[in-house]
Amino acid sequence: MNKIKKNYKCLIIYPPNQLMDVETPRPDGSLGPLYLASALEKVGIETEILDASVGGKDYSLNDTFYRRIRQGNGLIRIGMNFNEIADYVEKGNFDFVAISSNFTPQTSMAFKTAEAIKERNNEIKIFAGGVNARNLYHRFLKTGNFDGICLSEGEIIFPKMILASINNYSVSKIPGTITIDKKGLISINPVDKSCFPNQLDDLEMPKWEALPFEKYEKIASPHGVNVNDRGAERYAPIMTSRGCPFKCAYCHISQEKDNASMFGNIGNLRTHSIDRVIKEIDHLVSLKVKKLFFEDDSLLAHKDRVKTIFKKTKNKKLSIANVNGVNLVHFFNSRDRSGWVDGKFDIDVEYLEILRDSGFDQIVFPVESAAKRILKLYATNKVNLDRMNLPLLMKKMTDLGIQAPVNMMIGFPDETEEEINMSIDFAKILMDNGAPYVTFFVPIPFPGSNLYNIAINGDYLDKNFDTDKMNWKNPVMKNTTVSPEKLIEIRDKANEIINTKEHLKKRLINSAGHRFAEQIN
Repeated sequence: MNKIKKNYKCLIIYPPNQLMDVETPRPDGSLGPLYLASALEKVGIETEILDASVGGKDYSLNDTFYRRIRQGNGLIRIGMNFNEIADYVEKGNFDFVAISSNFTPQTSMAFKTAEAIKERNNEIKIFAGGVNARNLYHRFLKTGNFDGICLSEGEIIFPKMILASINNYSVSKIPGTITIDKKGLISINPVDKSCFPNQLDDLEMPKWEALPFEKYEKIASPHGVNVNDRGAERYAPIMTSRGCPFKCAYCHISQEKDNASMFGNIGNLRTHSIDRVIKEIDHLVSLKVKKLFFEDDSLLAHKDRVKTIFKKTKNKKLSIANVNGVNLVHFFNSRDRSGWVDGKFDIDVEYLEILRDSGFDQIVFPVESAAKRILKLYATNKVNLDRMNLPLLMKKMTDLGIQAPVNMMIGFPDETEEEINMSIDFAKILMDNGAPYVTFFVPIPFPGSNLYNIAINGDYLDKNFDTDKMNWKNPVMKNTTVSPEKLIEIRDKANEIINTKEHLKKRLINSAGHRFAEQIN
């Protein structure tokens, strides 16, 4: 891909966030735009990243992240207002804007951002990408404010979209794009081999330097959790792989695997080389990063590779956590029967010790459910409750100094109250064995997941659903075996019974609603 001669500028935007009162505000800083920025700069596009939740260099946190606005939909918005974003684009003389949209509840934030920019200057080309944008492409394009959607991973596709626009070439002819013409007709151009690198290592390293590290340090709330009580600590996201070997119904990977002809192989597990991962870690250390958050969907797969990586990070004095959970089977020696006790897999203590010694102080524990039928139907049977002694694993991790907060999902369409109670009872057992807390998520049929298709086809979700309500804490499915009202009652009671008062108090203090009340007072 050849570089261009004239200096063109692109602004990649994480839109402002809107939250329910019970949610903990956090900045974005996810990896997609960082990879995209590097890819654009490689072809000569001057690129800047704006996390609108914290604002640009000239914006204070009090005027952005800590400013709470109650919206008409009942949600609390944080960050720059949309006119301020349009001002930022105008003053920066940007030719292109890329809007990152991964999360369905933030859809209207992406729409309002694009609308404000187009109202100010309709000549600016606006593109969108991310899991949510590509699966709600119809809604995005019908607003009239988006000039194209990236259909898959964007490091190769998106620069081609920009270069096509510069050279007056139709973006619709670029594989891996979705566009709309003046008559309102939508054109989908599926991906082909040219849309992807031969291997992940061929991609440029993410442009972490573009993150507003100083602001993130002050907030100290990546992924909605206060990560330290010691003051500011520089943190950053990183991925060693993409995709997953499993195909859980509630995850976007389920549809990516089922529709590979459209999306490509992005659902399949692909890994960076060990040398590339260490190179990235060393670069982050040079940026004075102290805590790494691994965002892999299947971080611990391929044990020998993972062991080598984390043995090499042992002396880098890093604090490490994961984000999306791990496949718990990797903590067991499932193939070596010599250590089995009473038919249970032997725990791979060496693996845990390597992770602990490398700096891991937190590993999310995604049990998802204690009901075998639910695990089989919705979670690829990835947790074998008969073979995997999860309470003992929890105790081992706790004894080693690794916190393992538990994720449970309750409220699948046909899940019974008895099955929900099985998960709650099992959560209590895990707490008794050292879990710091349990989060009870409500399954949400996000567009792009098999659960979404189940919900639409089973009349659990209206086709014209409100994206603002598609939140893990808000039951949106109707006609379910356990009603939404009953589910909220069960979940709230479980939180009170299972979690400590200290944890619940901390969540309350950090919640958007509590901070909003403080702001008003």
